[in-house]
Amino acid sequence: MSKTDSIDYRGKTVVISGGSSGIGLGIARHLAALGARLIVLGRTQAKLDDTVATITAEGGEAHAYAVDVRESAKIGEVLADCKQRFGGVDVVIAAAAGNFFAPAERISPNGFKTVIEIDLIGTYNLFWSSLSALNKPGAVLLAITAPQAQRPMPAQAHACAAKAGIDMLVKCLAMEWGALGVRVNAVSPGPIAGTEGLAKLSASPEIEKFVRDATALKHFGHVDDIARSVAFLCSPNAGYITGSILDCDGGMRHGNFISL
Repeated sequence: MSKTDSIDYRGKTVVISGGSSGIGLGIARHLAALGARLIVLGRTQAKLDDTVATITAEGGEAHAYAVDVRESAKIGEVLADCKQRFGGVDVVIAAAAGNFFAPAERISPNGFKTVIEIDLIGTYNLFWSSLSALNKPGAVLLAITAPQAQRPMPAQAHACAAKAGIDMLVKCLAMEWGALGVRVNAVSPGPIAGTEGLAKLSASPEIEKFVRDATALKHFGHVDDIARSVAFLCSPNAGYITGSILDCDGGMRHGNFISL
């Protein structure tokens, strides 16, 4: 029986969209601490500069590109530059997301389209553009999805549709690109303390208690819970896992949000 390898990202180049805030930032910092070179993508240069400074201060290596995942041509230019500068990419993580809470009748067509473009199309743009820059075989693509992909939630029609699309995209790409030596998976976070998403979801103490009690573990998760899940799925320890959605939600998928 082979010994389980420790998770070590030294010598690996990781590209992450949405890596300058929230869960994406937590993932970037965690992988950098494990030795990865981080390439952080985001729309706001000031936030990107802060992220690079934070990772550098913690002893890691990070570089940043100000780019919008909805702009496929620019994403392609970024990945080509990464290949030239760093010798290719080993892991690509799509963590950029847009969301707001509104009943369907108050979601304008443009608002619906925007969330689909950032979440679903942005994920496809990043993965598709990265294919020629990946160090194959052995490369990994990973998307951050959400429980809304599998469970309808009030005031989340746009996010439910976008995340459901991401889940199916992950499975289709895993099937098509597996022969190239590329694994494709996703992590689905539940309610994570300290994130903007949970703050919006828990607008009152009563709703916060409802959300917490809807998890099987009866407490909120932490950004590090998601970061460790991502680190595992993108490591050789998960080398025979592809096309999978890992629920890191404290069992929220078994709860009841119908009355929320």
